[in-house]
Amino acid sequence: METPKFVSVPNYWTSPKYSFGQRTKQGVIVGIQYYPPNDLLTGLCNESWRYAVLDKNDFSEVSHLEKEKIHPLTSIELHTELQVEIEAYQRKILILKHQLGAISNA
Repeated sequence: METPKFVSVPNYWTSPKYSFGQRTKQGVIVGIQYYPPNDLLTGLCNESWRYAVLDKNDFSEVSHLEKEKIHPLTSIELHTELQVEIEAYQRKILILKHQLGAISNA
């Protein structure tokens, strides 16, 4: 089991709106980057957070989105998505158990 990891944000930064691993309509948040106010790279006057989101339809695609472009799942959508994922893993477990049984009986 993996040990939880914590990231601290300096007190003078705003806290990010979303968190690592959070599921959204776009996919799963896999990275967060802070941009300070008046940053020359972004050209933004206000501070902001950008989120790296692993596309839920193409796991090789990562999008970098501002918080306004992130749409969290409703609790019903999250429940449904998790239930579908659990059922998929349960099917894989059954297949692996069947393969293991076939090896043991050979």
